[in-house]
Amino acid sequence: MNADSERQQRRLLTLAASASVATALVLIAVKTVAWMMTGSVSLLASLVDSVMDSLASLMNFAAIHYSLVPADDEHRFGHGKAEALAGLGQAVLIGGSALFLLKEAVLKLIEPAPLEATALGVGVMVFSILLTALLLLLQRYVVRRTGSTAIDADALHYLSDLAVNLGIIFTLIVAGYGFEEVDGIVGLAIALYILRSAWKIGWDSTQLLLDHELPGEVRDVISAVVAEQEDALGFHDLRTRQSGRTQFIQLHVDMNETLSLRDAHDLGERIRAGIVEHYPAAEVIIHHDPVAERPHVPIDDHH
Repeated sequence: MNADSERQQRRLLTLAASASVATALVLIAVKTVAWMMTGSVSLLASLVDSVMDSLASLMNFAAIHYSLVPADDEHRFGHGKAEALAGLGQAVLIGGSALFLLKEAVLKLIEPAPLEATALGVGVMVFSILLTALLLLLQRYVVRRTGSTAIDADALHYLSDLAVNLGIIFTLIVAGYGFEEVDGIVGLAIALYILRSAWKIGWDSTQLLLDHELPGEVRDVISAVVAEQEDALGFHDLRTRQSGRTQFIQLHVDMNETLSLRDAHDLGERIRAGIVEHYPAAEVIIHHDPVAERPHVPIDDHH
């Protein structure tokens, strides 16, 4: 990745993280007022979710800043795993908020109460949906350009907020007609939904920390790249993982043992360049294996 592209990605990541923090703080302010005026446990659920969003976004901001620090003598592979750690921290925070909301929703079901100022609550939710949608557009753009796992995790729970806010609008309207029990039911559903989101974020982050293999299509792309080179007789021992925005790819390429050192080196460089063309943020290491010439089978024939 060239210096200009790296600087652009840094700017995008900083912008997305800052916008996430600002959005969460604005939503906390308006939802606090709306909850105090309506007494809705569904609105309380949304408020708590926004508080967790702000903490998670602040955590993301710090993690992204740290992950962008270049590799050094003590961190030869860079600092990208800080993003996965941030995602794991988000999962813990979001999971804790979901358990709190489960308790509040059950209490609301046991003792339902009429809601007040429901029109204000609906207005706040509409505002929340619009603001969240704008943030998601920015986050999705940044994820496409950078592949950031932290921004992707942040976008996931903001996406869940859209469904939550629509459910709250429905709740406030129905409860305004005297069906107080629906507030507790929707609050319970929201809590369970948030808990599920926390599990997914935590699982994905854990897999990154455990150096889980990249998706299967990566192997297909590498196979196609190797197949383009006539002197490449196959490949094996493919290993992949991801740290932050960087994919690490290692493989052994079988080459005709009669190739000169320079020709073997050039062949490896062409394969590396072909892989990087598909994955610009990747760091690719190729081991050259000299073998007796055989029919051209450029596939991963030894796992």
